Amino acid sequence: MHKSFFLASACLLLAQPLFAAERTPDQKAAQNALNWDIFQKLYPKRALDAHEEGAVGFLVTLDNKGEVTRCQVTHSSGHPVLDEETCQIVTLHAQFNPDPLLGPSQTKTHEGMIAWKLPASTTVLEPPKPVAVAKAPEQVVCKRTVRVGTLAGFERTCMTRTEWARYTADMKRDWEKLQTEHGQACGGDYSGTGGGRAVESLPDATGC
Repeated sequence: MHKSFFLASACLLLAQPLFAAERTPDQKAAQNALNWDIFQKLYPKRALDAHEEGAVGFLVTLDNKGEVTRCQVTHSSGHPVLDEETCQIVTLHAQFNPDPLLGPSQTKTHEGMIAWKLPASTTVLEPPKPVAVAKAPEQVVCKRTVRVGTLAGFERTCMTRTEWARYTADMKRDWEKLQTEHGQACGGDYSGTGGGRAVESLPDATGC
């Protein structure tokens, strides 16, 4: 398991232990300013408004292209908003190096951590606490979906399992509605169970 990650627009390299070494006040101030400059555009707004800060540990699953396919919070900051939104940010902005040794269907995991620090904060962050999967925020899963407005293009979409279930249900309902409306417009039944024009029939000039 690897323990380094890179965030586009907001990066933290965990080559050094996050809470191990003591730093001078000037070093802490400089690092804090740098962290804030990096994270200001990605800091979860609800957490920022509530003045919440803390470290969140996570585990990501990567494909051979280095793209995140799954993200699970493993260590909690003690603030639900920070915990919940960390994987959303990681799946949208994290970039990892491709692994040519992995096959198209193979994956690997990386463990990482984000230290969310408020601007000008002098708080010494506590190490995040391990959290049981059952009590952790929902895992975020990324899939390729058809890009809106085209049947040829695809885009990467990341959602929680609950959101994916809702998305699938909505897509199924929209498809069934489309089939029903098309069948009614053509004077037949496109469900495959009723009478009228058979599903296998080719459409005419009107699209029926």
